[in-house]
Amino acid sequence: MAVAAGVARHLLFRALERKAFVTPTDETRLAEPPDNSAPMVRHATFASGDRILHAAFMPVANPEAPALMVCHGDNECLPDWAPVQAMLADAGIASYVFDYSGYGRSSGRPSVRRLRQDAMAAYQQFIAATPQSKRRVVLGHSLGSGILLDVARRFEPQPDGYVIAAGFSSARLAAVQTGRIPAWAAWLLPDPWNNAARASKLERPLLVVHSRDDVVIVPPHAERVASAARHLHALVMHDAMPHDAAILPEHIDTFWPPILRFMQAQATGPEAPSQQARDSGHIMAD
Repeated sequence: MAVAAGVARHLLFRALERKAFVTPTDETRLAEPPDNSAPMVRHATFASGDRILHAAFMPVANPEAPALMVCHGDNECLPDWAPVQAMLADAGIASYVFDYSGYGRSSGRPSVRRLRQDAMAAYQQFIAATPQSKRRVVLGHSLGSGILLDVARRFEPQPDGYVIAAGFSSARLAAVQTGRIPAWAAWLLPDPWNNAARASKLERPLLVVHSRDDVVIVPPHAERVASAARHLHALVMHDAMPHDAAILPEHIDTFWPPILRFMQAQATGPEAPSQQARDSGHIMAD
């Protein structure tokens, strides 16, 4: 019976995994292919297992400037992050965004195992693209929060910090909360992305950014991740922003300042939030 239950659990998880990802193509975002002639942006491909993934790197003039790698959310691809990369470049921050297997122009189909492999391969590309950067940070947005924290402790060299934006505390809890699985069935499934548990093992500062008005991933998810973090830099709770505020042009200028400050901060110890974080009513620090 135990073996049968294990097999049933595995098969149920695989069935749900096949339906779990919304994989847009670039064509659903742009009428034209990415503009390789745009100032600074560099489009590139790299291998992840037997798949070919696509990435966009936006360097800045100073090779020692801070650099950010992004693990984006579900139903997102490179064109969605182009305005963010332009904003980061204006702030003097280099950025590297990649599409997982099956997203954008990347080949293959996504799975938990493949996304893990994708993030590891992308991080090596990010390091190679920013050899002189004095400060590297990796950000996971929504779905990307699980992908990032799944592999964060395996990054070599370790980045200087992490950001979880609109992330969840547990894939299982998020699946129940968003209606993908009924609560009674949750115990049948493994929890491949337990972000709260993994945040407790990070050895570098973690910034958590969320919206009090996020109805897709509700605020308690962010609070659980922040409470579990061993080295919490700060928990930022924005008001009146939707789940995808990080990439929506009308919200970018408000959503990103705490992340920009974190990117530009000099190392002050793994648990020390900035004075701005301590003084702001929208930011709570451990």
